[in-house]
Amino acid sequence: MIQINKLNKGENMKSYKTTIHTENDTVNVVHHSTKIIQHNLVNKTIKLNNGGWFSKTTKDRMNEYFTDSGLNSFGVFQKKGDWFVLTPNNDHKNALPYENDMTLEVA
Repeated sequence: MIQINKLNKGENMKSYKTTIHTENDTVNVVHHSTKIIQHNLVNKTIKLNNGGWFSKTTKDRMNEYFTDSGLNSFGVFQKKGDWFVLTPNNDHKNALPYENDMTLEVA
């Protein structure tokens, strides 16, 4: 279960230029001015968006949210300059190509 209060306090998430806030049933992670994660707690989905910034910091913030939220089988990694997404249904060999606004089911 996600500890929203802990995330909102920034206890785990590195906070430089990154904020976390809830809006209705959605936890939003904003890095600089881009909503990089929109986690709908009711629909149990996460929408990813790097805003065109394929930076290590953006990727790190996404992975940190997955870890802090207990979603350890999810992750974003880079290989030869391209980003890929891990889910419980795949591994590094079968990872999904990253796309902005892709939605993941996080049951």
